[in-house]
Amino acid sequence: MADAIKSHSLMNAHLLQRSAQIITDIFDKSKWAFLLTPVFMFFQTYIFNDFDYLKWLVVLIALDTALGFGLAIGRREIDKDRFGDILIKIIVYSSCLVVGHVLENFTVSGDTIPGGDYMKLLIYVAIIIKEAISVLDNAGKISKKLVPQFILARLKGFDETGDFKNFKDAKSNQDTKS
Repeated sequence: MADAIKSHSLMNAHLLQRSAQIITDIFDKSKWAFLLTPVFMFFQTYIFNDFDYLKWLVVLIALDTALGFGLAIGRREIDKDRFGDILIKIIVYSSCLVVGHVLENFTVSGDTIPGGDYMKLLIYVAIIIKEAISVLDNAGKISKKLVPQFILARLKGFDETGDFKNFKDAKSNQDTKS
């Protein structure tokens, strides 16, 4: 009987200890949430909040990096300095995204400026087009037959002028080169 009481007491002690651990974990997590919520709110309000766009940009950067790395391996031209270029790209793109967010959201006398949303859109589209060009360039270097050159020419035309109206010129230039 004494062993049963001792076993029951140990089990209760273990349950109390485990319950205390769970309560401590919950408190610790809520403490972090309490501390980090204002930081995240500040970040989303003043720095950046378009995480849907960011997912697409990350996909293109990852694809561009993978194709570039594969191309370098195939050509036996791996250069450690090129990995630093990825970090620079991320820093520059991040800065552009913050500028776009600021242009769209900053206020003067409580009002946002007209055209700020257009400037943000222009910055975001320019970055996506730049990455798409880079992906298609790398893919074209791997296999020229698989990448339609007229698409690349159209994207490069947009990259240079910010307008798709020069597509006919880009297409006629491609036809004369052929």
